[in-house]
Formats: sequence, structure tokens, C-alpha cells
Amino acid sequence: MTPDPDSILNRAARELRDAPEEPRWVDISSSIISKVRATTRRTWPVDASYPTSPVGRESDTLHVSDQVVRRAILRALAGVHGSQPTDISLYLDDKTCTGISIAVVGAYGSDLQAVGNDLARIAIGVVADTLGVALVRSDVDVRVDDIEV
Repeated sequence: MTPDPDSILNRAARELRDAPEEPRWVDISSSIISKVRATTRRTWPVDASYPTSPVGRESDTLHVSDQVVRRAILRALAGVHGSQPTDISLYLDDKTCTGISIAVVGAYGSDLQAVGNDLARIAIGVVADTLGVALVRSDVDVRVDDIEV
């Protein structure tokens, strides 16, 4: 006989509620977060071009970590029109960036179409600055996952 999953979840929730609170939780959680941040992350190299290539060196290659590109986009988009990015992904063809997917939490009452277009425009600029890749609006998917009131 298989136990009912709901009863297992209810029991776990009850035990967590009834457990005594750890007085040093803030210190412990900070320690855990710092250790998680210190762990290595797997990154993917993305082709980029040098902003200024000396004559004769056009064939040199430059790779930028996808984490660097995604973090730059995140920083540029944070708080624009009250929205908050929750997920940023790069569309890659081998190692070439061909587009971006952005998920955001939008602000209630915003013109979400206009906000999406502004976010896409900003992300296109970041990719151009970071990778030297020229994307267009149709290369960027902006998805509103939630609305914040």
C-alpha cells in the first residue's frame, strides 16, 4: 500500500511548524548562502567579437561566459518600469548567440507590450556591447510570468 502524498506533505508541514526555531538562523543562513555562492557554476562559452580589431587580427577569437552576458542583462533590466527579471536565457547556435529569452515579473497597471519592447531594446544593447552581436526585436522573447501589485 502506497502512502497518500497529501498526508505525507501535511505531516512534514506540521513537523516544520512545530519544530523549535533555531536562534542563530540568520547566521546559519548567511553561511549557507556564502558557501553556495562559492561553488563553481558550469558556464558555456559564447562567441564574441573584439570591439576594435587591429588589422590582421580579425581572425582572433574571443569567448565570453554565458553567465557574464546573462548577469549584464540582469543588471541592465532590474527595475526598468518596475519589472523584475526572473530568468534570462541565451539562444545559442553552437557558440553563437542568436537570441534571448527573458522572463519577468511585471508591475500592475503597466503597458506590458511597451515594457516588453523596452526590455528587449535594452537587452539587445547589452548583447551588442558585450558580444558585438547585432540582434533585432524578433530575436528576443519577453515573457511576463507574474504581475506584482
